Amino acid sequence: MEELDEYRLKLLDYLDRQPAEYRAVLHAIPARHWPTPDVGEAGESIHRLVAHVRDYETLAFWPRLRRVLIEERPTLEPFASHNLNAENYLPNEVMDDLLAEFEHTRLEATHLLRKIASEDWSRTGFHPPSGNRSVMWWAERAHNHARDHLREIEKVLDTIGTRPFKPLTSQP
Repeated sequence: MEELDEYRLKLLDYLDRQPAEYRAVLHAIPARHWPTPDVGEAGESIHRLVAHVRDYETLAFWPRLRRVLIEERPTLEPFASHNLNAENYLPNEVMDDLLAEFEHTRLEATHLLRKIASEDWSRTGFHPPSGNRSVMWWAERAHNHARDHLREIEKVLDTIGTRPFKPLTSQP
């Protein structure tokens, strides 16, 4: 049990650090590159990827996680697609605002997760089509989703030749 608790603490630390990692990487990339397409796997811009990560955090991962913690085995709404909230994407939204919302949501989520009892990490909710998913799964999914998109964004540093540091993407 100690190893599992230690892993959860590391996961929480990684979740806490990811918004700062996004800021560091984005500040190393000149803003003129943020709206340029062809960064993500589907050819998104850096701006679109950051908006996508923020949207998944605020609209999908953490609301579902909260329901699993509050309700007894809730049935959760499925994701419409990986392009959740794409129709509401605002290409002129200020990058600092996107990052601030991402940071705020993460801060709330990790604050909540740090207060739960060890047994609450295994509380589940049913998520079609994925099945029963635990609090731990949602926390890991949020981390991995943000990490994977940050890796896509970091590739721009190599393309434009401005990588001032080693990759920051954390791994639990």
